[in-house]
Amino acid sequence: MFGKFLLTVAVIAIVWFGFKYLARLAELKHRDAAPAPKMRADRAPGIEAETMVECRVCGTWQPAGAAKPCGRADCPY
Repeated sequence: MFGKFLLTVAVIAIVWFGFKYLARLAELKHRDAAPAPKMRADRAPGIEAETMVECRVCGTWQPAGAAKPCGRADCPY
């Protein structure tokens, strides 16, 4: 009697984990087959990042080429 119960539980567990495994494989195939996201239209492909500098007085960050004074008398910019 107990052996039949254990066999039933084992079969149910094998079927359960088998379906989970197959669903995971299908998800991975679907993810690989999906087209890559396209580049946003508002972003030009040739634009590079700009270097920023921090004001030693007030701590604000500004573009290195166009740094403006922060308004304090001892501002280095």
